[in-house]
Amino acid sequence: MRARRSFTQEFKREITEAIVSGKISQLEVSRKYDISPVVVSRWKKEYYSGKFFENTNPDYARISIRIKELECMVGRLTMENDVLKEMVKLVEPQKKAMPQIFTSQDWEALKKDMQK
Repeated sequence: MRARRSFTQEFKREITEAIVSGKISQLEVSRKYDISPVVVSRWKKEYYSGKFFENTNPDYARISIRIKELECMVGRLTMENDVLKEMVKLVEPQKKAMPQIFTSQDWEALKKDMQK
């Protein structure tokens, strides 16, 4: 039988913050540290209830969790925005090369090119 292990509050908080932020999945944590997925789920519930925070005021814990979630969202949206800006830079020269006004002849030629 395996000896019972104990983990520090700091370790539990770091693990759950990594899971909540999406840096690592719950299954990956379970495999990497050889921890039961049930235990990791319990840690997540405790994290959301505010157990791993210094100030045990539930409002403080809830606000801290919300701030971390929003920071993750801001980071993700910033990355998406940067990718979209790069895409615009790549597409912009192509748009300038194409005529802006299509005539019926242009449309027919375009349809023929697409069918080939």
